[in-house]
Amino acid sequence: MKKTIFLIAMFMTALFLTWNVYSQENAFDNADKNKDGYISNDEFKDAVYQKFKEYDKNNDGKIDKKEFNTKRSPEAAKEFKLMDKNSDSMVNIKEFYDASIQHRNAFDFNRDEKISKEEYYSNKALPIFRFYF
Repeated sequence: MKKTIFLIAMFMTALFLTWNVYSQENAFDNADKNKDGYISNDEFKDAVYQKFKEYDKNNDGKIDKKEFNTKRSPEAAKEFKLMDKNSDSMVNIKEFYDASIQHRNAFDFNRDEKISKEEYYSNKALPIFRFYF
């Protein structure tokens, strides 16, 4: 019985990790509307605004900690705190977009104001960008 439960848990873990990897690939491809291998300023802005709408479940123009699901991981809680510049426990679209630009600029290694696949999939960028698109 314990062996069966262990095997089911391992299968579910593998399934989750596989889904997580593929969902991140789709995030880049979905943002790269013209399929040139780069996320331009306009594509970046569109993807970030779309992600904000996904988080804003009650459509009040703000994301609270529950909507951002900060309890799911320490990284989410840390990112929410970084976005919430006025410390009101809410993130509006300006705060969200400003934080995304701050990260884009940090990971735009060649400073061309575009995100390439290599930049997106770098070890440090991917865990952050997943919050924004």
